[in-house]
Amino acid sequence: MMSNRILAARETPPRVIIDNEYMTNESSSIINTNMLTDRLRVGLNRAANGRMVFVGREYAGMVEKEREMKRDGAVDGGTIRKTQATAGADYRLAGRVSSQDAIDRESQTKSRYHQVVFEMVDLELGTIVWSNMYEMKKASQDNVLYR
Repeated sequence: MMSNRILAARETPPRVIIDNEYMTNESSSIINTNMLTDRLRVGLNRAANGRMVFVGREYAGMVEKEREMKRDGAVDGGTIRKTQATAGADYRLAGRVSSQDAIDRESQTKSRYHQVVFEMVDLELGTIVWSNMYEMKKASQDNVLYR
């Protein structure tokens, strides 16, 4: 993602949302998709080094509450700027986890193939500006659900 010119080589860093909102788990496994998006966001935030700005949309309620207290005079304005509105985003990550299970009838080996697709969507045009797919497979003669 950091080598994508649309995302990481702009003069003004794009605002990006990476959260769990549009990450779906269609696999037969119980997967914590928050862990996937949190890990990706933290790693990208470190690697971006200012080339992308990450919008914490899941913290919108907290931000609005603080802004309201500032505007009402309950607290001072803080040390950073006062803005008309909170940050809008240019791009948002979406994705899907899917799986396929199989069994070898001769050896009774059970296997599960997982595929994780990430796509960065332009929030004005609806176009996909970056995508990647990751896959993994595990196999066992025990039940793969418990491995």
